[in-house]
Amino acid sequence: MISTRDNELGARREQGLEALVALSQLALDHMEQGVCVYDADNRIVLVNQRYLSLFDMSAEVVRIGTRYREVLAHSAGRGNFPESQLDALYSARMAQIAGGRPFRTEQRLASGLVMSLELKPLPGGGWMTICDDVTRLARLEAELRVQTERSQHALSNMSHGLIMYDADSHVVVCNDRFLKLYNLDSDVVKPGVSHRTVLDHWVLRGNQSGMPADEFHRARLEDVRNRRAKTMLVKRYDGRMVQTVSRFLPDGGWVTVHEDVTERLQYEETLRQQNFMLDAALENMAHGLAFYDSDMRLRVCNTTYRKIYRLSPEETRPGTHLGELIERSMANGAFASEYSPREILEAARTRIADRDSSPMRRRMSNDTVISVRYCALAEGGFVATYEDITDREHAVEELSEQYRRFDAALNNMSQGLCMLDSSLRVIVCNRRYIEMYGLSPDIVKPGVSMREIMEHSCELGNHPDMTGAKLYADYVERLREGEHTLHRHLNDGRIIKLNHKRMEQGGWVVTYEDVTERHKAQARVAHMARHDSLTDLPNRTLFREKMSEGLNQVAIAGGAMAVLCFDLDNFKTVNDRLGHAAGDRLLRWVGARLKENVGEHDTVARLGGDEFAVLQRGPQPQSAEKLARRLVEILGHPPPLENQSIHVGASVGIAIAPDHGLDADELMKCADLALYQAKAKGRGAYQLFEPEMEEEARSRHALEQDLRGALESREFHLAFQPQVRLDSSELTGFEALLRWKHPSRGSVSPAEFIPIAEENGLIVPIGEWVLRTACATAASWPGVAVAVNLSPVQFRSRGLVAMVTSALAEAGLPPQRLELEVTETALLDDSEATIEILHQLRALGVRVSLDDFGVGYSSLSYLRKFPFDRIKIDRSFVGTLGESPESVAIVRTIASLGSVLGVETTAEGVETEEQLDFVRECGCTAVQGYYFGRPCPASEVGRAIETLNTVRRVA
Repeated sequence: MISTRDNELGARREQGLEALVALSQLALDHMEQGVCVYDADNRIVLVNQRYLSLFDMSAEVVRIGTRYREVLAHSAGRGNFPESQLDALYSARMAQIAGGRPFRTEQRLASGLVMSLELKPLPGGGWMTICDDVTRLARLEAELRVQTERSQHALSNMSHGLIMYDADSHVVVCNDRFLKLYNLDSDVVKPGVSHRTVLDHWVLRGNQSGMPADEFHRARLEDVRNRRAKTMLVKRYDGRMVQTVSRFLPDGGWVTVHEDVTERLQYEETLRQQNFMLDAALENMAHGLAFYDSDMRLRVCNTTYRKIYRLSPEETRPGTHLGELIERSMANGAFASEYSPREILEAARTRIADRDSSPMRRRMSNDTVISVRYCALAEGGFVATYEDITDREHAVEELSEQYRRFDAALNNMSQGLCMLDSSLRVIVCNRRYIEMYGLSPDIVKPGVSMREIMEHSCELGNHPDMTGAKLYADYVERLREGEHTLHRHLNDGRIIKLNHKRMEQGGWVVTYEDVTERHKAQARVAHMARHDSLTDLPNRTLFREKMSEGLNQVAIAGGAMAVLCFDLDNFKTVNDRLGHAAGDRLLRWVGARLKENVGEHDTVARLGGDEFAVLQRGPQPQSAEKLARRLVEILGHPPPLENQSIHVGASVGIAIAPDHGLDADELMKCADLALYQAKAKGRGAYQLFEPEMEEEARSRHALEQDLRGALESREFHLAFQPQVRLDSSELTGFEALLRWKHPSRGSVSPAEFIPIAEENGLIVPIGEWVLRTACATAASWPGVAVAVNLSPVQFRSRGLVAMVTSALAEAGLPPQRLELEVTETALLDDSEATIEILHQLRALGVRVSLDDFGVGYSSLSYLRKFPFDRIKIDRSFVGTLGESPESVAIVRTIASLGSVLGVETTAEGVETEEQLDFVRECGCTAVQGYYFGRPCPASEVGRAIETLNTVRRVA
C-alpha cells in the first residue's frame, strides 16, 4: 500500500520535472537558433519561439503534436517555398532522416533570407532540427568562394609540389607541380588513391627515399599515428634533391609540400614551410550557451562555452558565480582585459538591468573574436550566448579592404575604364578615360551612348580620316565577335589599347591603356635582339639571316657573294693598357669605318668581341680582295686613344659563294680558316680561302691530339746549347731546348707544336716538365747555369713562382744557377702583373733575361720597368750582319745600350768566325750558336763542357 509520504514525494518529483522542463523551454526560447524536436512518429515534442519567428509560422499551427508534413505545408503556405515542391521536399527529408545520420542543408526563403538547417537523429528515436539565419553568412560564403577559386588557381600555379592526405591515408588533392616534380602519372596519383599506391608509383618512377619502400611506408604511417611533423630529403629520378615538409591536420590527415632544393642545399637554411591547416572541428551547436539565475549563478552551460573560456567541467559546476567564472577564465589565460574582473562583472550587470541584448566583441588571447550577448529573462536571470565571429570579422574586413582598394584603384588607376550597358550606354567611367581622349566631362557621363562619344572624339580630331558613324559601325561589328582587344592609333601618334570584357548582367567593361611607349620599347627590343648594342651593327643572328637570304639569291639567280671575317690584331693589349672604355671606342670606330667603306647593299655585322664580318655582292673574288686591302690599310692606322698611339691592325679571311659552298655554316667555316691563315702570315693581312686549308686544319687538329698525349707518353726530351763569354771564352751555362720525337711523325719542330700548345694551354704542364727536368739535370753540372724559356701563357696561369721554387728545391739547384728567359710577348699580355711576377722570381735569386730583344713594340719601356740580367739579341739580326746595314746598326745599339745599363748582352745564332768577331767588336758580352756547339742531349753535356774548357785553355 502506497503511503501518503510516497504520494507527496511523487508529487514533488513531478513538480520538479515540470519546473525543469519549463526552465529548458525558457532557455530554448531565448536562443538565437531555432530548435524543433520530433518524436519517432514525426510529431513535435519541443519547439522554441526562434524556430517560429525564423520561418514566420504560427504557434497555433506549429505546436506540440503537429506532424512534420503539416509544418512543411504551413511553411509553404507562408510563402517560404513553392507549394508545388512540398511533396518532393518532404520525401527527400524523410529519406535523409531514415538514413540515421545527421546532415546539414540550406533553404533560401522566398523573402531572400537563407536558413541553415541541421537535422540530427535522436538515440531513442525521433529527430531534431536546428535552424539559423545565415543570410549574411551565405553572402560572405559566396564571396569567399571567389577567394577559394583564386586559392585553387594559386595552388595550380605554385612553384612547390603539394599533396594532401585524409585521415585514412587517401589522397585529397595534389597539384600539377607535384606530378611533374617526380614524373608521376596523373591517372595513377589522383584523389582517392591510397598513400601506398602513390608511394609504389613514386618509387617505380625512379625516385628514392633513402630506405626500402615498405620501411618508408611504415615510417610515414608511424609519423601519422604520432602526428609528428616531418622534414626530409628525397632523391628525384634524375638525381635532383627535393625537400619534403609534412604537417598533420586536426582531422587526422596530413599535407606534404615538395620543393626542389638541389641548388640551395649548401647555401641556404631550411626554408620555412607553409602550414595548410583545416579547422573542421564543429560541435552540435555553433554557439556557446550559458544560463544564469537572478543571482548571476550558473545553472547550465555547453561544451563550446567551456572551450572558449578554457574552463573545466569542475570549474563550471552549477551554482558558480559569474564573477568567479571571469576570474578563473582570466587566470587560465583565455583572455586578457584592460579591465579587472570586477569591472567586467559590473558591466554585465548593467546590461542585464537595462535589458541591453546588443552584442559585445571580446578578443581572446588566441586572437579569436567572440560575440557575447546577455538576454534578460522576464522571470529573472539571463541567458548568455557566445559566438565565434573571427572568420566573419576577417571576411568582412577583407571584403571592406577590397572595396576600398577597388574605389581607390578606379579613381587612381593609370588605365582608362568605361562600363557600358547592353545598349552601349555609359554606366560609369573614370577620369583617366576622359583625359586620355581629351573628352569633355559635360558630354561623357552616365547615360550617354558610345556613338555620341565617338562623334565627339572625331570632332576633336583624335581619329584621322574617320567619321563618328563609321567608327561606331566598325565598333559594333567588332563587339558581335565577342570579347576582344583592339588598338586605336590617334592623330597625335599615341596608341591606345582597348580591352573588352563581357559583364554577367549584360554589357561591357572596356579598359583603355596608352601603350605608345610599350610599342616603341618593343620595337627597340626587336632591334636590339638583332643588333649589337655597342656599334648598332647587325649581330650574329641578323647576319646569319642576311647570309641565308643572300645564299638563296645566289642559288636561284646566280652571281656571287663574299663573306669577309675580320679580327682585330692586338686588341687585348688596348683593353689591358687603356681600359675597356677605350677598347669600346676603338670597336665603335672600326664599325663606323667598315660601314662607310662597304656598298649600299652590303651587310656589316659585329659577331662578338673584336670579330666583325661583311657580306658583299658583286664580281668575286676581285671585289672582296679590293675591299679587304682597303680596310686592312684603314684599320691599321687607328686614331690615338687616351692621348696614346695604339698599335692594332686587322686580319681578314674571305670565303666566296658559290665557289666555296652555299651552306651558311660551311661558308663561315671557310672564312674562319682563311682568317686563321691570315693571322698566321703575320697579321695585318687578308687571305682568300683555299681548299688546302681544310686539310691543314685537320692536320693541325691531329697534331694537337697527338700533343695532348706526348707528355704522358714520355715523347719529349731536352737538348742543351752552350753559352760562352766573349772576353774569356768561358762556358757560362746551357740553354735548355725542348724537342719532341713522335713515334710516327719523327722529330716535330718546336716552331710547329709550341704555338699549338700555347693556344690550348698544354704549354703550362709541358713548361713545368721542362723546368723541373732542366733543374734536375743541371744539378749534376760543375757550377754552370741552365737557361729555361718561359711562355707568356705560363705567366697567366697561377702558381708560377711556387712552381719555380718547388723545382729548385726538388733538384737541389742553387737559384743563382737558373736563368729564366721571357719574351716581349709575355710583357705585352699584362705587363704590370708580369713585372710583379718577375720581381718575385728575382727575389728567389733567379736570373732573368729578355729574349728576342728588338722584335717587339716597346722594348725600352720594359728595360725601364725591370732590371733584366741579360738581353738576348735575336738571331734574325745576327744572321744578316753581312747583308743588312740595319741589322748592324741594331746590334751595335743593343750592345751599347746593355753597356750603359750594366746588362749582359748575348748574341744568338753565331755560326761563323766573322759573325763572332763582329759581335765582339760591337760590344756583346756573350754568344750562343753553332760556332761553339750545337744543342746536345743531357748525356753529352759533360763531354761538351770538357771540350769547351780545352778550347779555352788553348786560347
